[in-house]
Amino acid sequence: MKDTISAMREQLETMRFEQEKSVQRAIAAANAEILELRATIVALREEMESIRYDKNRSVQEAIVAANDEILQLKATARELRNEMERSAAVFEDRLADERLAHGDELKQLQQMIQMLRESLTVKQESTQS
Repeated sequence: MKDTISAMREQLETMRFEQEKSVQRAIAAANAEILELRATIVALREEMESIRYDKNRSVQEAIVAANDEILQLKATARELRNEMERSAAVFEDRLADERLAHGDELKQLQQMIQMLRESLTVKQESTQS
C-alpha cells in the first residue's frame, strides 16, 4: 500500500509538473503573442504617421502649386490688360490721326471746290461779257 501511495504521489507530482510546464508554455506563448501584437501596433502606427505625413506634404505641395498657378494667371491677366490698354491707346491715336487727315483732306477738297467755283464763275463771267 505504501508503494501504491508512493506511486500515486509520484504520479500526482508528475501531473503537477506537467501541468505547471503547460501553464509556463501557455504564458510564454501568450507573452510572445503580446510582444508580436505590440510590434505590429508600433509598425501600424509608424505606417499611419508616414501616410499622414505624406498626405500633408501632398496637400502642401498642391496648395503651393495652386498658388503659383494663381500668381501666374494673375500676371498673365495683368499683361493682357496692359497690352489691351496699349492697343486701345494706339487705336485711339490712329483714329485721331485719321480724323485729322480726314479733316485736312476735307479742307483741301473744300478749298479746291471753292477755287473751282471761283474759276467757273470767272469763266462764266468772261463768256457772258
